[in-house]
Amino acid sequence: MQEPDNSLSDFMPKRRKIFYGWWIVVASTLLNVLAGGTFVYGLSVFFNPIRNTFGWGAAVTSVAFTLGRLESGLLEAVAGLLVDKVGPRKLMLCGWSVVGLGFLMMSNVNSLWLFYGSFLVMAVGMSFSAFIVIFATIANWFEKKRSRAMTVVVTGYGLSGTLVPLVATTVDAFGWRETLAAMAISIWVISLPLSSLMRHKPGQYGYLPDGAGPEAVGGPVELSQSSSPDETRRGDSALAVVDFTLKEAAKTRTFWLLAAVSFFQFFAVSAVMVHTIPFLESIEVSSKMAATVVTGITISSLIGRLGFGFIGDFANKRHLMAIGLTLQTIGIFIFFLVDSDRVWVIIPFLLTYAPGFGAMMPLRPALQADYFGTKSFGAIMGITTLVAMVGGLASPVVAGWVFDVTGSYHTAWLLCALVSLPAVPCMLLAKAPTTR
Repeated sequence: MQEPDNSLSDFMPKRRKIFYGWWIVVASTLLNVLAGGTFVYGLSVFFNPIRNTFGWGAAVTSVAFTLGRLESGLLEAVAGLLVDKVGPRKLMLCGWSVVGLGFLMMSNVNSLWLFYGSFLVMAVGMSFSAFIVIFATIANWFEKKRSRAMTVVVTGYGLSGTLVPLVATTVDAFGWRETLAAMAISIWVISLPLSSLMRHKPGQYGYLPDGAGPEAVGGPVELSQSSSPDETRRGDSALAVVDFTLKEAAKTRTFWLLAAVSFFQFFAVSAVMVHTIPFLESIEVSSKMAATVVTGITISSLIGRLGFGFIGDFANKRHLMAIGLTLQTIGIFIFFLVDSDRVWVIIPFLLTYAPGFGAMMPLRPALQADYFGTKSFGAIMGITTLVAMVGGLASPVVAGWVFDVTGSYHTAWLLCALVSLPAVPCMLLAKAPTTR
């Protein structure tokens, strides 16, 4: 069954001064701040406090992050299918409720298995709360302004890093259990009202994408039959002439090249995301300063999210993404050089890795919508995310094992940099599909 709930018509008139899609953008941005500050980046603050409390090794503790990514990757494929059918609001209300429950469970863990279990509960909820569900919704509500709308939404993750030092300070002041319990309550109070603002497709409420009315566009708009997706003012960013189904998309070379890009990219990103704070603490950087570096990553990523994202509506997204991947790879090579005598190298790391990583956030879903349309957006992104998961779930455990064996993360960073290299040529080869 599809949304909408017809009882909402009184609250959503057909004509508004501000297109309702932008209210969805605002709600999505705030939810991404919450997701990033609590789950994506915030949980890394708890890595060492929990590990030290129970005397666990880095690799054993990292398994929780891997299990979470495994389950999240599997369920995001399901979420992608469901959001195409039932819309985002119901999924997100249920998802965020479960996320809060997972944080409350983690605040009461007393064994490794309960720690793993609480992480899995969080991952289940997050699969239906953000990421694919939000991207699919934004893709439905915007076409010409899609890249810009995606850019605003993903700035939420960039801003979320400002919450990480607050989380670290709260852990130092009150303890990790108390902080997790407070985060659970905060998640429920903030996320549920914002999730209730989400809507599925503009046509169900009398809108066209971008807020144009039928009279404003003169009826249905058709692209020239002689024009290929690469022959427009935005190069590879052409609006999709047809909507691919998942089966049709999977038959194209482009689909699998984009999936390969996701695999190589997330192998590196996942390890950096989980082990940045433990790595910096291992070279005698204070926990508060390490948390500040995470904030630096997210804030610096805004350069890529905003700069590349806004340009994406006017330039070739494929080329922009290749540049972003190159910067990310260079940044990880620089991270390999950081040690107790060269802490200053963190600065060039922040100025390369973070903008490169940030550039991919709005451009990846926008490019997918341009290439394959929005009819099966969630399902298509769900499968590519599943491929990315294979890389993302392995690297945190590998990095933790490297540290347990060698006492250093440097070999892990070198490995991540080398694995991410093939993403660049794969991205350049991923041209718009011309056949269904």
